[in-house]
Amino acid sequence: MEISFYNISQFVLIGTAVGFLGGFLGVGGGMVIIPLLYYWAFPSMLIAPEVIVHLSFGTSLAIIIPTSLSASWAHAQAGNIKWRVVLLLAIPGILGSLLGSTLTAHIKGELLRILFGSLLIILSAQMFIPKKETGTPGDDVPPRSFPALMIGLVVGIFSGFFGLGGGVLAIPLMVRFLRIPIYRAMGISLAFVFFAALMGTAGYILNGLGKPNLPPFAWGYVYTPAWVLAGVPSLFLAKWGANVASKTGPLRIHRVFALLLMLVGFRMLF
Repeated sequence: MEISFYNISQFVLIGTAVGFLGGFLGVGGGMVIIPLLYYWAFPSMLIAPEVIVHLSFGTSLAIIIPTSLSASWAHAQAGNIKWRVVLLLAIPGILGSLLGSTLTAHIKGELLRILFGSLLIILSAQMFIPKKETGTPGDDVPPRSFPALMIGLVVGIFSGFFGLGGGVLAIPLMVRFLRIPIYRAMGISLAFVFFAALMGTAGYILNGLGKPNLPPFAWGYVYTPAWVLAGVPSLFLAKWGANVASKTGPLRIHRVFALLLMLVGFRMLF
């Protein structure tokens, strides 16, 4: 299970791709990271099948930490983040993420693979549905606290359970129930995802400590070389992706991305 130059290049490429997509689409990037780790990087290292799913989920959340931090900083500079909303989402979201990652640690990898494949198909299908804008640019009407708290809790559990940042769920929920414009929801989502990923990663580390069949340099269910090698390029590419998103309409990229997710989802199922 030694890490080779080929493995190093795999993790760097993953961080490059995920960083840009995360910043551009306003999501953490876990939908891309997990399949790449599960089907490409970790099998080439001959990591034990018993831990490969959990290791993919935990490492995914760890990589999302620098990605979301960099992209949210770019959105903050563009004025797309309302920190009061981030706070309302993050308080229950942190607890939900820790709960979700703890639940996942007690579920068999085969069942997680099936659940994740089904999730990708559902999410990719909803990405084909045009999102209706609500509110107007410069809309500063504060959202109600209770719906924001509930969204934070639901997205936090979802994030920790599936090893995702949660942006794919947080964005449509904010647009629908908090009436936040989508361009602003993307920035708020990335800032919230940082806190959810941070706590979810801690959950995967704690619940994976001492487990058998983990590779060297694994910190619980987080493979630290992948975290560093993918996390560093994602820091720079996420900011670039966020800047590109602020200047272009990402609808076409959304559709291509959705098709890719659907194919990966069916692959994981069958």
